[in-house]
Amino acid sequence: WTAIAYAYQPAETALMERPPRHPKKEKMVTTSMLWFSFGYLGVLQSLMCWLTFFLMPQMWSLTMQRLPQSKYTDQDTEANLSGMTMYYWALVMGQVGAALATTTIQTSLFTYGLPNMALNVCIVMELGLSLEIMYNANFQDPFNTRSLPIDKLLLGTTACLVIILVEEARKYRLRQPTSQRRRSSRMSRLRASGSFRRQTSTQALTNGGDRLDGGRADAARGAPEQQGGASEGAPRRSTP
Repeated sequence: WTAIAYAYQPAETALMERPPRHPKKEKMVTTSMLWFSFGYLGVLQSLMCWLTFFLMPQMWSLTMQRLPQSKYTDQDTEANLSGMTMYYWALVMGQVGAALATTTIQTSLFTYGLPNMALNVCIVMELGLSLEIMYNANFQDPFNTRSLPIDKLLLGTTACLVIILVEEARKYRLRQPTSQRRRSSRMSRLRASGSFRRQTSTQALTNGGDRLDGGRADAARGAPEQQGGASEGAPRRSTP
């Protein structure tokens, strides 16, 4: 649903500032897009799903026990179904977060808003269907779901919030001018190498002091020789 609704997505403000895509040199599906989808957003969604799954009661202990489901007690079975439901709910909320976050490339979602009503309607329908599968007893057994308490429901919602906030941080960095980004990167490298610079400066001062002391010693040794040479080369007076 959300993929079809993107056809009605209004353009963001900075759209015309980007160069157009070359139809022969740039493909619709690029390596960067695949990395963004599967290596970035997909991994982030997966991490949130597993995190909320293991935060459910008994999930960590059941996983560590490595017992087959045939040996589960009734309590273990209910806990396992609740954990699976939490994973499913976090996955749905992660998809909602990704759908909202990817409506813009650089513009903040808090500035851009939610102008695509078709997308908003599809998201509401997706959430309604998911809640129906979790809380309707007629769908719980076929889909192996259980009703989640309100606090666990809010816990799964954090998957949506985390993805949106991470994307907001990425977009904020993209909105910075190139010179400012380079300056920030340069300052980060300089801060990281601060100890090296201090060590180098101390060593340079030490070496400079050693060379200065050596020069003074050479000058002190050369002074008597110059005085002696001056005495030998001076004209002698003849005594009357």
